[in-house]
Amino acid sequence: MRKRYIALLIIMLMVFAACGRVPKPSTSQKIIHKYFKKYAKKYPATEYGQSKVAKVEIDSQQEIRKHFVAVKAFIVLEDGNLKKIHVTEEKKSLGWRFVSWEDATGL
Repeated sequence: MRKRYIALLIIMLMVFAACGRVPKPSTSQKIIHKYFKKYAKKYPATEYGQSKVAKVEIDSQQEIRKHFVAVKAFIVLEDGNLKKIHVTEEKKSLGWRFVSWEDATGL
C-alpha cells in the first residue's frame, strides 16, 4: 500500500513539474549559451566561432502556441560585441529544446 502512495506521489510531481507553458529565463539562457557553444565549434570562421559567447541576456519570452516559445535575447561576445537574436524553443517530454534562431541585430 505504501509503495502505491510513493508511486502516485512521484507521478504527481512529474506532472506538476512539466506544466510550465514558458521556460524560466535562466533555462532559456542555458539553452542558448549551449547552442552557440556548439555552433562556434561547428562554424569557427563565423564571428560566433572567432569570439566566444560570454553572456546571454533574455529580453522577452512569448508563447507562440502550445509547446513553442519565441525568445528575444542579447548575446554578449568576448570581444565586446552585442548581438540581438530571436530564438524559437520547443517543449519536449524531458524539457525545452532549441529549434531555430535568427540574427536580428540589423532589424
